[in-house]
Order: sequence, then structure tokens, then C-alpha cells
Amino acid sequence: MGTIIRLSVGLVTTGSIAAWAVLNDRVDVYRFGGGRIIQLLDPENAHKFAVFAAKRGFAPRQQHSYSDWEGLQTQVWGRHFANPIGLAAGFDKHAEAIDGCLAMGFGFVEVGSVTPEPQPGNPKPRVFRLIKDRAV
Repeated sequence: MGTIIRLSVGLVTTGSIAAWAVLNDRVDVYRFGGGRIIQLLDPENAHKFAVFAAKRGFAPRQQHSYSDWEGLQTQVWGRHFANPIGLAAGFDKHAEAIDGCLAMGFGFVEVGSVTPEPQPGNPKPRVFRLIKDRAV
């Protein structure tokens, strides 16, 4: 029961912070307390929440047009990218948050693949935090 309460409080608080940030053009939700709340969730649920937020437009949005910065523009195999920073496969495995991910300012977003039947995925834990390195 304690886990359900922690998860509920974490989701409601994080959702409230995200909504406030979006409505007030605050892109650094993590710095304004959202990161500490998200850390209450286990890494798998935090990842699901991040995809949920991106899908619904609550993820941070880029504030500058990177396409204006010519030094960042990249051309690879005849494809033009506004910048060379991309979001790797694995974040949005079901391709449900493409627009939200692109709105964050990535030059490209790699999403899930198409298979004839649903795949089970890798065994858990698949996502873990490296606290000392401030990384996931």
C-alpha cells in the first residue's frame, strides 16, 4: 500500500509541476523540483511518466530555433538535420510521443520498430540510475 501512495503522490505532484511549468514557459522542470519528485518513482515508472509527459506536451520545449544556428546544421547521407543531437531508440518504444520529443529540440528522434506481434522486451530492470554520475 505504501508504494501505491508514494507513486500516486509522485505522479500528482510531478504532473502539477509539469503543468505549471508548461503554462508558465518554465522549461527547467527538473531544477524546480520535478526531478526530486520523479526520483521517488522507480526508474521504469519514471520512464513511463516521461513518455506520458512528452506525448501530452508536458515535456520541456526548446526555446530557440536551432535551425537558425548554421553551425549546428548537419547533413548525413543526403538528409538535413537542424542539429546533430538526437534521441536514441529505446525512449519511445511504441512511437507514441514523436511530436513531444521533436518539440524538445532534438535534431532527430529514433522511435520503436514495427513487428508482426508485440515483443516482450528485455528483462527488468532495464533502466537504472547512476546517482554519482547524475545519469540514467
